[in-house]
Amino acid sequence: MRTMLIAAGLMLTVSAALAQEDLVIDQTKLYVTDPAACEAVEKQGVDAFMDLDFLSLTFEDGIQGMEFHCNFYDIKSRPYTPVLFVDAVCELPGELYADTIAIAPDGEDTIRLVSSADTALGLVGQIEPDPEGFYPAGTTIYHRCDNLSEIPFD
Repeated sequence: MRTMLIAAGLMLTVSAALAQEDLVIDQTKLYVTDPAACEAVEKQGVDAFMDLDFLSLTFEDGIQGMEFHCNFYDIKSRPYTPVLFVDAVCELPGELYADTIAIAPDGEDTIRLVSSADTALGLVGQIEPDPEGFYPAGTTIYHRCDNLSEIPFD
């Protein structure tokens, strides 16, 4: 019986991994932490940051916020996996730090970003985990903006 349970668990893990591999990260799109920001960006451009508290991500420019940004220096991928590995340098007012980031598909139009710096801060209680308890500290979900006529952040 135990062997059957282990085999069933392995099959579920393999099928979940295979299903996730079908998802692809579109590196040409804009991603935002608040889905409402997609419409705001389309209508207001950069001024959307004044009305909503969100982060934006493009693979060309990295992560941008009102007083925060991370420049992506190296984005690595491997065959047979949709996960990306990113070397970044991030800045807050008065702070500068290197970060390594893992990015994976989280759904059809969402990606999951895991920051090693934020994860470390979460482990020592400096950053709160997801209030719903679904994701650990250091994890951020970004939503793809498919409605943009162009990315107005240049």
